[in-house]
Amino acid sequence: MPEKSKKHPPKPNSSAERAFNTAENAIRAAGTARAALPAIAPGKVWNHTAPRGEHEIKGALNLNHEPVIMLRFSPADGSLLPKGLHGLNKSTPETVALVEQRLREIALELVVLDGAEFREPEFCWSLPIAHQGRIVADIKVSADGKTIVPNRKAAEELELLGL
Repeated sequence: MPEKSKKHPPKPNSSAERAFNTAENAIRAAGTARAALPAIAPGKVWNHTAPRGEHEIKGALNLNHEPVIMLRFSPADGSLLPKGLHGLNKSTPETVALVEQRLREIALELVVLDGAEFREPEFCWSLPIAHQGRIVADIKVSADGKTIVPNRKAAEELELLGL
């Protein structure tokens, strides 16, 4: 009688055994980010001087009382700046107050764009956030695409300022 062949080990079929940087998880991350947007609430607004001397007004949008989106505003007029553009002027108390007022309406107008970038050092997905056709921020979602991740940089800056 011929010898029975040895069975092959079972192939992994659960998502826990697969890599997190899959298309399925990227799509899930986009859905998670879109589902979270209605619950986003205005957070703190603060002044910041960047390492090269640029003056910035930043505003946080919070989820469950934690900053998840950080926006940058022009110190000159309080307008929302696209990513990559920094203000050069110093802000006034009036400009900061204007940004605080606008933060709520801006939060309602944000859109999560299709496409996610996997950030290996942070082990999460980063999805671009647009406002009126311009990319203004990003939102981070866990590697499995299921949970919004707090914005570490915003949290650190707010903690340093005691806000």
